[in-house]
Amino acid sequence: MLNIGDSHVLNKLAELRGKLASYIFSSLKSLFGDFSEEIWYMLHGGKMLRGAIALFVAERFGCRDADALPIAAAVEFMHASSLVYDDISDGAEVRRGKPSYWRKFGLDEAVVAPHIAMSTAISLIARHGGAEAVEESMAAWRMAAEGQLWDVRAKKGLEVRAPYREIVAMKTGAVFRAACTLPLYPVGRRDKLAFTREFGLSLGTAYQVLDDIVDLARGVSDSGSSLVLLRESGGGFLDYGLSLLREELSALRELSSKLPGGFWELSVETLKVFASEAGRDIEERVGELLREL
Repeated sequence: MLNIGDSHVLNKLAELRGKLASYIFSSLKSLFGDFSEEIWYMLHGGKMLRGAIALFVAERFGCRDADALPIAAAVEFMHASSLVYDDISDGAEVRRGKPSYWRKFGLDEAVVAPHIAMSTAISLIARHGGAEAVEESMAAWRMAAEGQLWDVRAKKGLEVRAPYREIVAMKTGAVFRAACTLPLYPVGRRDKLAFTREFGLSLGTAYQVLDDIVDLARGVSDSGSSLVLLRESGGGFLDYGLSLLREELSALRELSSKLPGGFWELSVETLKVFASEAGRDIEERVGELLREL
């Protein structure tokens, strides 16, 4: 059984985040020219978790840094772009302890700037992963957009036919799926694509389930997905959410057995960090789930 107190994976992710941040910062001028400061504002202060996961996966499959770093950066550009639009949609004025992008630069710029980041991401993925990788990334982007649209409609009280698990898999799991899958294209490991897709989708879904549980436990229901969770659970969101989390963890354990070493440890350690921010009760419940597996 895994010693879930082992922080080796967390140390590795911290190292990869630092490596990615340095790469992005040093590449801003060449990638974005006059708009490098604005793009950095989008990115700065984030955990760069998705990009770090992409680098983690790249290492496990032998993808060289010359391809892995641009692809990981592209994943972060995609994610940062989505957050700009999320904040506009939600009317959020603060992001990462500072004014959200639209509050800082205005709505007129905020609806345009993500297009610069996204088009750059697509170019990097095309250059380092090829046409199939571009299709992969655009499928993830569409999934995330559809999931967010369901989220917006649920928040407005409109009818949402998609169940909770599908909404969070799309709005959050899709970009994790891209992070876990895109590094395989430069090394031609198409034999593992189905497994990394499902792994990333489950990891992102588990993250969002935990995030929604935390919000509801704190009395916050400012996202559509948390409202759907509350409704679907009949009010018993904690037990229901933890049962969904158990399903995702079981899937992650099974998928990890079909991938190179380290994937299960990645799941456990990242989810432990998410749970540690949730308060003692939820952290202990998640810890119990992990020990059972």
